[in-house]
Amino acid sequence: MSDQPVGNTLAVIRAALPALLPSEQRVAEVVLARPTEVIDWSVADLAAAANTSSATAVRACQHLGFRGFQQLRLLLARDVGTGAEPARPEFGPEDTPEAIAGAVFASVSAAVAEGMGAIEPAALREAADVLTSARRILFVANGASAFVAQAAALRFVTSGFLAEAPPEAVSQQIIGRLLAPEDVCVAISSSGSNELTLRVAEAANKAGATVVGVTSFARSPLAGVAGITLVTGTLPLQGNDVMAGPVAQLTLLVSLQLIAGFRRPDVSAEVLDEVWSVITPDTRRS
Repeated sequence: MSDQPVGNTLAVIRAALPALLPSEQRVAEVVLARPTEVIDWSVADLAAAANTSSATAVRACQHLGFRGFQQLRLLLARDVGTGAEPARPEFGPEDTPEAIAGAVFASVSAAVAEGMGAIEPAALREAADVLTSARRILFVANGASAFVAQAAALRFVTSGFLAEAPPEAVSQQIIGRLLAPEDVCVAISSSGSNELTLRVAEAANKAGATVVGVTSFARSPLAGVAGITLVTGTLPLQGNDVMAGPVAQLTLLVSLQLIAGFRRPDVSAEVLDEVWSVITPDTRRS
């Protein structure tokens, strides 16, 4: 954790939060809610704020991936000192439409900015490799993440890849079962526990396909099924929700589409010409 990039500390904590014991979760939640205060605290202060013992507070820091409380404090101080934690303005029904819209845009910007925080570079590279060489790519998501799968599949299709995102759960499972070892299933779930999505990921696994899991949490049922897990480190739902998890996931998948497209420039350029002919028709026609 010593080489963690600036600005990633809170994203790493969010991604690991669900796997902690309840008493350790309280410690993590205090850090997430009061990071600037934690910088000046002792471990006893943190334990008191979380209504637990100092030993539990230290153990929580270690289970989050830090060497201990002192390293966590140093990383928080570094992030705060560089202004790395994006602002999330408060808003409510008493605010004007323009104020609410401005706050939502700022919150989405913050979600996207921190989305890279918990992604392991090695996993990102591995996902880019398998997607670039895939014969067929199945994108699967349900619920709030469904639009992410649809948008990602379209992006990959316009780069010359054979990609699809069936919207119906039975179709997803049938196609998942029919995948081959040279295929890739990208399963998307903010919580990592959507039952419909997990069933498809498991079916794709049994078929021998590579499963890439895209989720908000490092330890989740989806992470247990996926061969490659990409964690965006954004909470799926919270107060004044702006769908931070899906927005960050779509940003990640667009990044992977561009990487894969760069690696196959001949195919991508040819398909892109066809795409432009569809979305920009000849205006000279009557």
